[in-house]
Amino acid sequence: MITIGDIKVYHWSEIKHSFKGADIFLGNGFSININSALNYKSLFEKFLTYLDDSERGIFLKFNSTNFEGLQNLLSNALDVNQLFGYEAQLIGNSLRLLKSGLLKAIKDLHPEFTKIDPQTLFQSSIELDWFENVFTTNYDIFLYHIILITLDRGKRDSKVGRYQDFFRKKGTELVFNDKPLPGFKNIYYLHGALFFHKQDGIIVKISRGSKTEELLELIRLQIHLGNVPIFVSEGKAKLKEDTIAKSIYLSFCRAAFKASHNRLVIYGFSFSDYDEHLINDLNENKRKLAIGVHLSNLNEDQIQRKLKGIEKQLYNYKASEIKYFDSRTLF
Repeated sequence: MITIGDIKVYHWSEIKHSFKGADIFLGNGFSININSALNYKSLFEKFLTYLDDSERGIFLKFNSTNFEGLQNLLSNALDVNQLFGYEAQLIGNSLRLLKSGLLKAIKDLHPEFTKIDPQTLFQSSIELDWFENVFTTNYDIFLYHIILITLDRGKRDSKVGRYQDFFRKKGTELVFNDKPLPGFKNIYYLHGALFFHKQDGIIVKISRGSKTEELLELIRLQIHLGNVPIFVSEGKAKLKEDTIAKSIYLSFCRAAFKASHNRLVIYGFSFSDYDEHLINDLNENKRKLAIGVHLSNLNEDQIQRKLKGIEKQLYNYKASEIKYFDSRTLF
């Protein structure tokens, strides 16, 4: 444990027994910990390669690699221009470029399963045994494979709690079904995932026909066929809420997040304004929290400002109701 000002930051091992069986909420830091290629800077640099010189020049002028922040700026500009009746086609085009480019960058940069360290995925599966339900804002394929590893472990050892994601076999497809499976823990993709899409009005999950099939190739095929993945990439929290409200699956996941009264461990979540909708959900449904904080390359003053910033956003909590831990000590 270290003390920053009047705030204690624990090693995960010091507080883990108070959160046995808690839910866990995984943000982008979880994916970056598995593969750093999915950080904003790498994604943005890849996105720039899809643009022509004039388009690239526009985005470079923003001097930012934050997709959500840029979408927020462009959305605001679009709203203001439309309010005054000004021509806003170029702004709208840039916004569409950014959204489609983010998806393409993730698709192109995401490592194939065979290139992901299997021990990292296996160890993550073991660490998740400590928890109950999983909520995540990540839409990559890492958790997909981790959950499959957990299923395989559960077949060999009945003490391992397996996960279900509310998709059931219907004919040849895996189709969304909001009924839980008894005896399973649940996983909720709060912002969707690359392997979900809508097909003939039904939400479908891509599944591999065999273990030798590469999931990313199947995702690329579906995108080529025009089946765009269900995922939330809007910059503004309000726009994210609108997208979630229009999807039966995303609304179902958010409702589950808001309704749970179980203790909650938060890992890899930045508490940015772009996710204000989820922060509001935490404030409206208070529960015991353990929050992982990223301390690398931060001095004591910077860490203290970061922690005070989190406490300010969690306005319904007293400081004593939140425990902080060094995120490097969990996964």
